[in-house]
Amino acid sequence: MSTNTLLRRNLSLALPPTSPLPPPPPPPPRAPLLSSYDVFLSFRGEDVRGKFVDHLYARLQGLKVNAFMDEKKLARGEVIEKSILTAIERSRFSVVVFSLRYADSEWCLDELVKIVRCAQNKGHVAMPVFFHVSPDDVYEEAFVNHEKGGFKKKRVENWRKALIAVAGISGWCFGENE
Repeated sequence: MSTNTLLRRNLSLALPPTSPLPPPPPPPPRAPLLSSYDVFLSFRGEDVRGKFVDHLYARLQGLKVNAFMDEKKLARGEVIEKSILTAIERSRFSVVVFSLRYADSEWCLDELVKIVRCAQNKGHVAMPVFFHVSPDDVYEEAFVNHEKGGFKKKRVENWRKALIAVAGISGWCFGENE
């Protein structure tokens, strides 16, 4: 007896003759995000380290939120860029702390491009914080300087698009005395 015949016979025994065939199974869910961290913190260190971001990190830790902050989580000897980009991929959320000189940093902008790509492809959520800057602030001068500094126009344009995308998300604003 063939395998097809056995399958048909077993199926006919399992279902009454008048019942319709069961509906097809639903499509598989989107691949789950394999997260190592709840939150990735993206910031320009010289603007906010030792100030806002250290307080934010401590508060997240106190709430048992597993946050990635470079100086706290990078092991000595790790390749920094690869480790940071992997941490973004393995985080469910990113808190992007925009500060006065955030866009001056190619590291920050590369992180931002990765965050936007993960948001588009993996369900990652970006949450902006505007620290002593407004969401309306434009970092155009920084991008002009990057182009003059020899960075390829395509790379600078990707940075610009990523910054505009994340700065356009409703976030939190903190002024001088907050």
